[in-house]
Amino acid sequence: MKKQKGEESEVSVVTLTPDRIHHEISRHIAAGVSHVDALVHFAEENEIEIETVAQIVKKSSILKEKIRTEAVALRMVEKEDEPDITDHCK
Repeated sequence: MKKQKGEESEVSVVTLTPDRIHHEISRHIAAGVSHVDALVHFAEENEIEIETVAQIVKKSSILKEKIRTEAVALRMVEKEDEPDITDHCK
C-alpha cells in the first residue's frame, strides 16, 4: 500500500510487560551481563525512559528480587537483615 502525501506513518505500539522485558534481556544475562546493565541497554535500545522500565519491573516480584540480589552482591544497596523471630518468642 502506497502512502499518500501527507499521510501519517503507522506506529506499532507494543505493550511492555515484566515477562516481555525479562525475555528481551535474557540473552544479555546469558552472556554474563548484569540485570541492571541489561535493563539499561534495553531502555536505550528501545528509546524508553529508564523510569518507565522501572515502573514495569516493579510489577514483577521475580525481577525485583533478582535485581535486589544483584545490587546487594555489588554493594549497591545494603542487605536487609532477616527478621529475628526470637523477638516474637518472649
